[in-house]
Amino acid sequence: MLQSMRQGAQSTAAKIIIGLIVLSFAAFGLETLLPGGSGSSVAEVNGEEISPAALQEAVTQQKRRLVSILGDEIDPSLLDDDRLQPRALESLIQRILLLQRASALSLVASESQIGEAITSIETFQLNGTFSVDAYKSVLANAGYTPERFRRAQAEDIVLTQLQTAISESEFTTSTEFAATINLLAEERDVRYLVVPETDLIAEDALSDEALQAYYRNNEADFFYPERVIADYILLDAADFAFSVDESTVLDQYEAVKDEYRVAEQARVSHILLTQGEDETDADFSRRRAMVSDRLSRGDDFADVASELSDDLGSAGLGGELGFTDGTAFPEEMEAAIALLVTPGEVSGPVETDAGTHFIRLEERIAGNAIDYESVKAELRASIEDAEAERALLVAAEELKDLVFNASDLAGPAAAIEGSVKTSEPFTLEEGVGPFAEQRVRDLAFGSDVKDAGNNSDVIELSGKRLL
Repeated sequence: MLQSMRQGAQSTAAKIIIGLIVLSFAAFGLETLLPGGSGSSVAEVNGEEISPAALQEAVTQQKRRLVSILGDEIDPSLLDDDRLQPRALESLIQRILLLQRASALSLVASESQIGEAITSIETFQLNGTFSVDAYKSVLANAGYTPERFRRAQAEDIVLTQLQTAISESEFTTSTEFAATINLLAEERDVRYLVVPETDLIAEDALSDEALQAYYRNNEADFFYPERVIADYILLDAADFAFSVDESTVLDQYEAVKDEYRVAEQARVSHILLTQGEDETDADFSRRRAMVSDRLSRGDDFADVASELSDDLGSAGLGGELGFTDGTAFPEEMEAAIALLVTPGEVSGPVETDAGTHFIRLEERIAGNAIDYESVKAELRASIEDAEAERALLVAAEELKDLVFNASDLAGPAAAIEGSVKTSEPFTLEEGVGPFAEQRVRDLAFGSDVKDAGNNSDVIELSGKRLL
């Protein structure tokens, strides 16, 4: 029957039926099995929304941290999305609140601070020197674009500024300091008595009556929590694996290829001039004029950037900033970059909150659709996963009807060509496998299942599984 479900789920009629199934299953949460999402926010912090994608990324980062700490022997239940999401959401909310507070205090990260932070990261260095190739390679492997990473670094710098502002505003009075020193330097003499363990052992054996009396008076100390052994049917999307042919993948590519279109990219360098606190307007104007004159004479842009740019991070790279798709830099810079057409062309002075920029276009890459071969594997996996999930939903709906009218699980399992499994003993507080989830244990210990002996409804587990 499972095989027939796999085949039937491919038909148009089945897909229409599946649409109705999805609606009926939404009542108990199976909508999370479907690809995509509503796009609505999962939380709002003072008007700033947290998207489902941002939450999922935070959950993924938590999983990576746990795996890096605990290794391959990690308990799979620790990586459950339902378990990690509340913690991840709380972390995102706290970060947004801190960033909002930093913004209210007008704390910002300058271009030079961002550049210096990036170039100091050892992962991006070769032989102790920042490497543009290593930088791009590491970010690509981690799923980051340079622009996105720079924004993340800017946020981290601002949060560090906020933390420093709070911690360094604290002070200690002389009285508190003296009291602390006295406590640290205080010494005491003590006397103690050692009682041998043998002196505490009774020489006479305890009678049965004494043992029984002790047990009656301390029954709570010998309490053994109630345990349950449950039969269950487990459906996993992995059991409904599909293999799609090349034409199906190609058809899907043609339908969605615009979603894989790469925006036009411009690689730029810049020279940043920032006016010092003690620098007069006239002196700053002379520095600007000096840069303009040297660029007008045809001096090498990278040399001028190395000598005169106040952006320490990019100055060592000849002013190199990397690529932008039109959203990486402040609006004033992006507007100027959009006007640069020919590689080597340099803008006039561009004013932003960071200072005055002279921007050079290094290269411009036209936007285009990613070729089929580059995304074929991703599309194939997406189609196969979607078909497996559809088949899982069909099996789940069938199983839901079967268990409702059955006195046990043997008949329903046979009808869908599945198997009945038996759990290890578990308590209301602790279990393994699918019973590691608290809500599953709550259901097993409920009066309808444990006392009345009825089958439970079909419930959704983490990892695209149904129980």
